[in-house]
Amino acid sequence: MSKITATAHSPSNARELSKSQNRKLLIEAAADAIHKFGIRGTTAANIHELSGLSRGMVNLHFGSKEKLLLAVAEELSARYSGQWQAIAGDADLSPAEKLVGIIEADFDPYVLNARDVAIWFAFRAEALSNPDIYPFIDSRDQGFRKTILELCHQLKNQAGYEGVDAKLATDALIALLEGLWTDYHLHSDTFKSTEAVKICLFVLQTFFPKHFARTP
Repeated sequence: MSKITATAHSPSNARELSKSQNRKLLIEAAADAIHKFGIRGTTAANIHELSGLSRGMVNLHFGSKEKLLLAVAEELSARYSGQWQAIAGDADLSPAEKLVGIIEADFDPYVLNARDVAIWFAFRAEALSNPDIYPFIDSRDQGFRKTILELCHQLKNQAGYEGVDAKLATDALIALLEGLWTDYHLHSDTFKSTEAVKICLFVLQTFFPKHFARTP
């Protein structure tokens, strides 16, 4: 007797698809709730209302509201890291092109938008009292910092810059990125991503003038 295998239309696959869709709906609804009510004001009731799913689904899929909120932080972190990791891992790009690409990605609306940035700052306010959140909102993420530092070292070695401190350049760029995100959070109506990129490139020009020529 031949073995029957599950297909995309089988009941088991349909259940898995529904489970995955419901998880995504709950994560998005929780994100919207945090943006609207803040972390302390977000309840299972308003998450269910925003998701359109029945009561009890939060516990069914995540075990608790707290674990769902942690999933929101994880989702935003993965979205952000996926952007820069894709650029850093592109073998066709030079170190200078990777740095520019990472900077431009930092101000892409995919990650820099009013809702997600507000959520990011809301999580930061809770990080000290909830260490589980901290790894997902840490602006000193070791993977990101290590990548920027390696690229700065490569630029320094390529052109033989004398007196250039790659670590200092890394610290300056990361601090600048964080400051510009804060500026966006407070002034999203007037913030211009193109100007933010120019500010970052101006700093890179100071450290690595042979790689980043000044523009008029």
